[in-house]
This record gives sequence, structure tokens and C-alpha cells, in this order.
Amino acid sequence: MGKVASKAGRPHTVPFDRDTILNDYRIAYQSRQVSLLGRKEVLTGKAKFGIFGDGKELPQVALSHYFENGDFRSGYYRDQTMAFALGYSNVKEFFAQLYADTDLEKEPASGGRQMNGHFTTRSLNPDGTWRDLTAMPNCSADVSPTGSQMPRLVGLAYASKLYRELSSLHPYSQFSNNGNEVVWGTIGNASCAEGMFWEAINACGVLKVPLVMNIWDDGYGISVPNEFQVTKDNIGELLSGFKRKNGGDGYEIFTVNGWDYPSLVETYRKASTIAREEHIPVIVHVVEVTQPQGHSTSGSHERYKSKERLQWETEFDGIAKMREWILAIGLINDEELQTIEKADKKQVRAWQKEAWAEFNTPIKEQIALLTGIFSEIAEESSAGSQVREIISGLNNAIDPVYREMVIASKKVLFITRHEVLPGRQKLIDWNRQISELKEEQYSSHLMSETSEAAHNVSVVAPVLTDNSSVLSGFEVIREFFDKVLARDPRVIAFGEDLGGIGGVNQGMSGLQAKHGALRVSDTGIRECTIIGQAIGMAMRGLRPIAEIQYLDYILYSLQIMSDDLATLTWRTKGGQKAPVVIRTRGHRLEGVWHSGSPMAGVINLVRGINVCVPRDFVQAAGMYNTLFKSDEPGLVVEVLNGYRLKETMPDNIGEYTIPLGQPEILREGSDVTVVTYGPSCRYAAEAAERLAEAGIEIEIIDVQTLLPFDVDHRIVGSLKKTNRIIFLDEDVPGGTTAYMMQEVLEVQKGYYWLDSEPVTLAAKPHRPAYGSDGDYWSKPNVEDIFETAYKLMHEADPKAFPIFF
Repeated sequence: MGKVASKAGRPHTVPFDRDTILNDYRIAYQSRQVSLLGRKEVLTGKAKFGIFGDGKELPQVALSHYFENGDFRSGYYRDQTMAFALGYSNVKEFFAQLYADTDLEKEPASGGRQMNGHFTTRSLNPDGTWRDLTAMPNCSADVSPTGSQMPRLVGLAYASKLYRELSSLHPYSQFSNNGNEVVWGTIGNASCAEGMFWEAINACGVLKVPLVMNIWDDGYGISVPNEFQVTKDNIGELLSGFKRKNGGDGYEIFTVNGWDYPSLVETYRKASTIAREEHIPVIVHVVEVTQPQGHSTSGSHERYKSKERLQWETEFDGIAKMREWILAIGLINDEELQTIEKADKKQVRAWQKEAWAEFNTPIKEQIALLTGIFSEIAEESSAGSQVREIISGLNNAIDPVYREMVIASKKVLFITRHEVLPGRQKLIDWNRQISELKEEQYSSHLMSETSEAAHNVSVVAPVLTDNSSVLSGFEVIREFFDKVLARDPRVIAFGEDLGGIGGVNQGMSGLQAKHGALRVSDTGIRECTIIGQAIGMAMRGLRPIAEIQYLDYILYSLQIMSDDLATLTWRTKGGQKAPVVIRTRGHRLEGVWHSGSPMAGVINLVRGINVCVPRDFVQAAGMYNTLFKSDEPGLVVEVLNGYRLKETMPDNIGEYTIPLGQPEILREGSDVTVVTYGPSCRYAAEAAERLAEAGIEIEIIDVQTLLPFDVDHRIVGSLKKTNRIIFLDEDVPGGTTAYMMQEVLEVQKGYYWLDSEPVTLAAKPHRPAYGSDGDYWSKPNVEDIFETAYKLMHEADPKAFPIFF
């Protein structure tokens, strides 16, 4: 703090020196020009959509002074000023993202995969190894769905607590400075109505983590005012119940006006000190925030804000207020400030033009190349006039992109399809090259492309000897987790009922006592933030095991698995990763919400996550081990009714691996191939014994993993032998059985080897009913499998296999 004299001669207390304050103003002013210019770029058609941080500039420049290297941000798409102030983005990169530039050098957040305002720092080196996260300001990759930045916030902050309190983690200095980091969250007022917000706020309060949660409150959610968003129109008042009293548990809570620069700086000084030194969560409710351009380029706020509100927003605009304050304390005169503003406005425009030129120049070069090929074809072709029209259309297009070029090329190839022209081959080659380029630009990095990718994990076979122990399934998996926790201090397990009692099925019983309450811990009933907690922890170098008690309950967390975890590596183009291991159990039991198998719903929403469906716990342990040796996330669905079944545990438990995407033939046969997974393997095996008595030999294939699925196309090899196939599981009709059928018949070209129509045998379209009879008539049973296979053989040879049922 310092003092300067005002024009009237009275001293004013100021938070920083003159240069620092003016630099803050310039960052805020430049950011505002970015918002104004960005909107124009969208409305003129150079960009598809724009959403900007105008009105939020002052809180963000104030906050930036207390954001230290090693800290993390988990925020939303209006935080451009913070990004500029902290240096993990700049104006040119902002515009490059607005234009969807796919060059990572120009748009390092996502390589053109995310719309503007979605920030990311690259936590990984190009080879996928971790950078020193303590030497940089860190920004976890933004997501658009409102409130979705909150679940991972729990884990980002919890990681600081673990790095601080677990001495075994202190050597991992590239991830944390002994837990000294603060995690900064940002959210808009309207998104605070989301359940994810409240679940995360509660979780962070329970876990007592160093967090500063910032709410930018401009009074609206698009057109909907606070009165329809939260009780009492005031999120701060609702949060007051979380406020700590007399040094007890809870949050420290501050409320500050978004246009009051000195108060914002002082508030953030206090907030950061409390979070960093006392290691407790803090909420900063920033009120009276304006939104000068409305929500986004898709609408105007004049449609829903009163004239009085619009006038207030003009008067209490943060930049205008900071300007008044700077002049009032005599820091600079108006003429000098105007000169700075004029220069900054010009500079922002220059950066924007540079970003546009760098994005557009390669496109113009390709258009010139392509139209040259077109012209060559036009000279040779009888359809030359039509080709010239296409050239003219492409040359006259306003700001065309590659899409228009490819569409034009396809038209030329079509109208010259009956001609043999040298230029046609050039055009075909051009299309192939562009297709390969765009495949890399838009579709790479769905899964890891590093040396630690799951498919690169060395296969270690299980060792079975005469001395191998025969144990219950829960004992096998418990032994495995004990080994993993002992060998890697970064492995942290948590979930409902997991700590004290070791899980409802005893898969970790006794491990909390052995490895400590922070290594194996209980959580509240909060599936969404259990997964979010794991995501944040994994983004900071830890290896979490997130337990969801039952597969049916994973629906609570499926959104965050889909929108955040599954897309993380893809949407950052290999810049960030979160190798989370999600553990759950499901499939066969009895009862509507303890025996579901919604696997198709899962696999079609989590592309980017390995999905393992082991038939027993020996297999499960090997799959877990593969995941822990990789840098990819994975979901393992254990068989719910298999914990008490006896298995022979390999002598090298904790060492062997099960390769993902490689099915296993459990029983060889010559008549019908049965493709299945999980508990259905056991029922298929029982049916196979009965079918053998009828002279029918089925080949049972356990796919083992649904994502990835049979990467070496082993199943079609079986179909070539049997020429008949059944896809079996406990999902709904048209679910995972349909997915497996497409993979085998379409992708693997199994259609050409069929002598009978393919069959899917799934559960009923309703949830499984309660009781033994309810289970029997809800899901495929041994008799269903027997009769389905028998009918296929009856079709082939009615005399040998007469229908008797």
C-alpha cells in the first residue's frame, strides 16, 4: 500500500505503485477492446460465435496479483482478462481461437477445437511427460456446460492438501511445493443454480482445501434475472450458512463490488492470504458486475434489460470507474490517459489483424493451389465451363475455409467422373492430403499418443502354480489394491463407504488402517464430485481411484465423465491428461437400482475413456494394473455377484497385466460364436455344457473391454469358423449388443461370413425387477442362451435339431 495526493491535495491510499496500477488499467482496457472487436469479427462472419469477458475485467486483474506459480485455475469462458494478466494467453492467441486456428503454435489452448474463451495451459511436454507445474500459472482446460468447472475444482484443491499432509508425496516437487498452492475457481451467478456448484462447494468445505471461489454476479443468466435463479435473489446470502464462525470449519466469505478496484485488490489480498496460509476455502462474491455487450453474439441484452438497468451499467462500468479513480487521485491526467487508451486500442487491432492474417494466409495459398488444379482440369475437360463456374464461386467466396474447398473439389470430381484427365489425379491426391491433415487436426488425441498409452503397456502374464491361493473374489482384488498402494504413493482411493469399512463388498477392507486415512478415505454421497475430485487430482500428477458404489449410480457422474474427463486430452490436443481410474460394480443381482447394466449409455458418452468389463477379479486386477501403468483414464465395472465366488489368485498379483482391446476365447466351438462380457460369460459357459449334450458346440468369446473393442479383429476369425453369431449381454435391446454387432459385422466385415442372421440377446427394455423371478424374466438366463443357439442350429438342420420347446 502507498499514498498519493489527489487533485484536492488529500492523500489516498493506493494498493500498488503508479506503474502497476496503470498496467492493470491497460490490461483491463485492452481486454475490453478485445471483447468489442471480437463481437464485430463474429458479426462480420469471420468467426462463428463469440462469448466475451467484458464487465469482468477489474476483479480479474485484481485477482491476478495474488495468483502464484503453481496455483491452478478452474473457471469459465469469461476469464480472458485473467488469462492476459497472468500471461497464459494473449490477445493474438485469443483471436486465433476465435477464428478456430488449428496451429498449436498460434492457438495453444486447443488447436482450434474449442470456441473462444476456453483457456488451457499445456501441462505436458510434446512427448506427454509432465512439465514442472510449480514453475507456471496453471489453467485446467475449460469446459462450456454451465457449472462443469466445479467438480474438478474439488480435486485440484484437494491435491494441495494431499501434497502438504502426505510426506510420501513431498519428493514429487514438479507437481507441488509441499501443498502451498491455491486453486482459483470462477463461475457466473446464474450457474450457481446448478447442482454441481452446490455439491462442489459442500465437498470443498468438508475437505478443508485451499480454494478461492469467485462468483462474477452480473444479475442475469442470459435473459433470466437472479430472482428466477436463486432464492432471495442473492447467491451470497444463500452461501452465508457456509461461513465459518470463531475460527471453526467452513468458508471465509467476502462480498465486493466489481467496479471498485482498490477494494477488489484488498479483498483478494485477504482472500489469498487466508487460503494459502490457513489452508481453508474462501468465497469472493463479486457483485454489481456489468455485462456491456450482453451474454454473447447470439443475442442483445437490450431485449431484456430495462433502460434504467442499462444506464446503471454504463455508469458503473468497471473500466469507467477505474478511470475516474485514477484521475481523481492524480495518478495521471486525462490527456495522458487518452493517449495510452488510443495506443492500446490500436495495438489490439494490430494483434487481431496479425491473428487473422496468420489464420487466413494458408487458406488463400490452398485456394490458389486448388484453383490451379481446377484450371488445368477445365482446359482438358468437356465440362470446362462448369469447372470454371466452380472456380469463380470459390474465388468470390467471402472468407472461405477448407470446407468450401473440399466441397468444390468433390463437385469437380463428380462432373468429370467419366473422363480420364491428368488433373483429376492431382485433385484426388489433394483431397487425400487435406483429409489426412484434418484427421490429425480434429481427431487426434482421443486417447493418449505417448509411450505410456494403454496399448503400449507391456503384457505380463499371470503366473499360476500348484501353490497359488484359492480366494474369494473380494480377497483377490483387495490383495491387488494393497500392492498398488504400497508401490506408488500417488495412488489415492476414495468413495462412499470405502475408508472405514473397506467398501460395501470389502474390496479394500483393512487398507485404510494399513495405508492411512488420506490414502483410502470415505466421501459423502456425491458421485459427480467424486469423479470431479479424481479429475482434478489426476491433473496434478496423482493417480486416484474414484469409487462409485454401484454402476446404476454412475449416471450421477456421467455428465462430467463425458464432458470433462473423456474429452480432456482431445480438447487440449495432448496438452493435459487425467489418468483417473474409476471403480464400480454392476450387472447381475436383484433389484431395480443395484443390478442395472446401462453399458451402451456409458460407452457412447465416454469415448476417450477405457471401459473394462472383467468377468472375474483375477481379470479385473490385471486390467487395473494396465491402467495404472498407462496415462489414460479407465472405468472398471466389477461383477457385483462375484465377490464371494472362489478364484485362483496368480502368484504375481500386482504385476501381471491384461491387455485392453483383446478378447479371450473361453471355450472353443465350431457351431455358433457367442460374444459377451462380464457375468454373462458364466451363464454362457453353463449354457454351453447343456448345448454340448444336444450336439452343439458354441465358441464363447469374452470381449474383456468395450472401449477399446477387439483391436486385432479376433472375433471375425471365430465367425469365419462358425458362420453363426450371438451377441449376449444384460443391457437393453439395441444397446451394447448392437454396438458389438456393428463392430464385428461392419467394422470387421463379419457380414460376409454369415450363414444365418446375426442375433442379439439382451435384457428387457425395462429395469430389472426385484426378486429371483424378477431377475430371471428381466435378463437373459441360461435357458434363453440355450434356446437362442439351438434355434440357429435348427434353421441349419431341422432334422438334427428339432424344436422341442
